[in-house]
Amino acid sequence: MTHFADIVALAENPLTYPDERNFAAILGASPSKGARSPILWNTAFKAHGSDAEMLPIDIPRDRLDELLAALNANPNFLGGAVAVPYKESVARWLKNRLTSEALVIGAVNCLFREGTGHLKGANTDGEGALVSFEREFGKIAEKSVLLLGPGGAGKAVAAFVRQAIGTNGRLRIAGRSETGRRYAEQLKCDWIKWSEVAAALPTTEVLINCTSVGTGVTAGQTPISEKDLSLLPSHAVVFDIIYQPAPSTLLTLAAKRGLMVLDGTEMNLEQAVLAYGYAAAQPRGTETTRAAMEEAKRLLDGS
Repeated sequence: MTHFADIVALAENPLTYPDERNFAAILGASPSKGARSPILWNTAFKAHGSDAEMLPIDIPRDRLDELLAALNANPNFLGGAVAVPYKESVARWLKNRLTSEALVIGAVNCLFREGTGHLKGANTDGEGALVSFEREFGKIAEKSVLLLGPGGAGKAVAAFVRQAIGTNGRLRIAGRSETGRRYAEQLKCDWIKWSEVAAALPTTEVLINCTSVGTGVTAGQTPISEKDLSLLPSHAVVFDIIYQPAPSTLLTLAAKRGLMVLDGTEMNLEQAVLAYGYAAAQPRGTETTRAAMEEAKRLLDGS
């Protein structure tokens, strides 16, 4: 058994919390600098009458395994969220304690307890992305999709898109890593080198950016140049899963050209509703959770 002080000692950001109270957390390189999940989750906790809170924990990579062990041994830790860049690292630490979807994806964005009480991992990124896209633009079935960046979130999105497009759709994944290429082969979809992206754009109906280019230290940058965006068909949709800033530079340039665009704020909401259901042991997607998080999102968006 570990105490909250053990977690405080590992975190890079200051943390204060009662040792005896249940809590959730979002783990990442710097979630304390703007992650929306604590606000969404804490609103849901209150709506369900719980005094638990979600805390952001900034953790360097060399302390990640130690933090996971401490959280696993802390009975007050309910679970929570995993942010960039640790979604694949956390999945490796969990080994076989993953949902079937997370096992295929090889990355997690959600931690929860079940059965033995040990932490398990799930991935709600892909389902959240697909729900938000289809709510805005209708079914993605039979579309020609180009996905950029098969990292932790990208793998999740790719897995759900691959299933949803059906046998008459086409999914191409573009990246720079050998692991990305192997994952594309596992999904039985096309892998293209980053240098081939421009050539693929004229036959792309849905462009999905799952790279981190455009957020954090790369805010203001774009994975696709304005010149290359002009190669997309006029009816194409550009979906950037980034939600800070919203719109990203990529979406600003795409909208300027008259293309349909979607940012990651709705995806962030959907994955949070699903993940909260795992960690808080509430039925997944309950109306109470969704209503609370939607209200929090409206406040965050200033609408």
